[in-house]
Amino acid sequence: MRKTAALDREIYGSAITLKNLALVQKERPLSADYIFEALMENSSALRPAYEELITLYRSGRDEAAFRAFAEKTGSRAGKNFAAVLSKLDRINPAELVKQMEVFQNIMAEERMTSAIRNAQRKSVLVTAWASASVFALLINFAVVVVFMDTLGMLGHLF
Repeated sequence: MRKTAALDREIYGSAITLKNLALVQKERPLSADYIFEALMENSSALRPAYEELITLYRSGRDEAAFRAFAEKTGSRAGKNFAAVLSKLDRINPAELVKQMEVFQNIMAEERMTSAIRNAQRKSVLVTAWASASVFALLINFAVVVVFMDTLGMLGHLF
């Protein structure tokens, strides 16, 4: 789970890098091979995935390259990013910028949703522990009152 989260953070960084490359090179589009090299240089955890992608891409096995990248990342974000990467040769830089903005927004929303779920899970646990503590105090109070009353009744009997 943590490895996937780390890879997703790096995919987000790669999306920012790709968007910046598209913004800088609006007049003259860059080749997909050059972009893959730039993404690989700016990555650490995704470097093996980019290396495999570049190797397969250069050998003419484009579909296998993007499938391998999606499998190495192992997440939905990785699969979506692989789909965007597969379109690099056929898309103009202005459209690529728009797609990267949408991709970044989706990833930010997924992060927010994950953080909210995590906070809700923790709040349920805290509420359960607090409720258990209050219940234990009530049981303790009831036992003490009943025993005090029983001791008083036993004192009157003897």
